[in-house]
Parts: sequence; structure tokens; C-alpha cells
Amino acid sequence: MRYATREYNGKNIELQKVSDLIEQFFKEEGFIVQAAKGPRGYVVQARKGGFFRTLLAMNRAFTAVIEGDKDNFTVKLGVAEWLADLGMAALESLFLSPIIAFVEVPEALWSFEIEHQLWHFLENQIQLGIQ
Repeated sequence: MRYATREYNGKNIELQKVSDLIEQFFKEEGFIVQAAKGPRGYVVQARKGGFFRTLLAMNRAFTAVIEGDKDNFTVKLGVAEWLADLGMAALESLFLSPIIAFVEVPEALWSFEIEHQLWHFLENQIQLGIQ
């Protein structure tokens, strides 16, 4: 899995609202979430917490990059390293390079299910016109 991309054209939706929806989805699923506004859009990262994940250095996170403008925007979703500091340099690197993921087989199925649920949730909200 590299990353999945969806393009939305002619939607008239503020990118902040899209970022907020993605953040809301992950929080409702019990993830630890961090989000930041970058020079070209928004980044949302979500990971499962817990002592054993930290101990085993499983610091991968779902990473959503939302860029464009309110009429035409792109959402990229993949798995990347959890960024301890969502500073400007880290944000810029996410916008400029593809989100590369290396996921073991048992975790890949779980990742696929979460990704599928997020896309379904986001598509429904966009179709409803995000209020």
C-alpha cells in the first residue's frame, strides 16, 4: 500500500471541515489524533495508543493529507511514521513526497478495514454537503 487518493471537484467545502471530519472519525474509533495546518493544506495523523505499541516501536500512523482549495481538493490516505512534532519541515515533507507504508500482513488487513470505513464516512459526509 502506498497511499490512496481521492479527488473532489466542484464541492465548495472548506478544507478545515474535511480535516475536522477525518479527525472526528479517528477519535470515535479510539485513536490518538494530531492535526495541523500546513502551507498547502492539512495533515491528520491517527494511531492506536498503548504501552505495548510504544514498547514494540510500532509508531506507524494513518496519515491523511488534504490539499487544494474549497472547490477542488485531494485527500491522500496512507500509513507513515507518527511525527512527534508536526512542525513546518515535517508538514512540508508530507506534502512533497508520497506517503510510503510498510505494513506487515496481520496489520494490513486491519488497516484496510479502517481505511475502507474512513472513505465510506468521508464520501457520505461530502455527498451530504458537510455542514
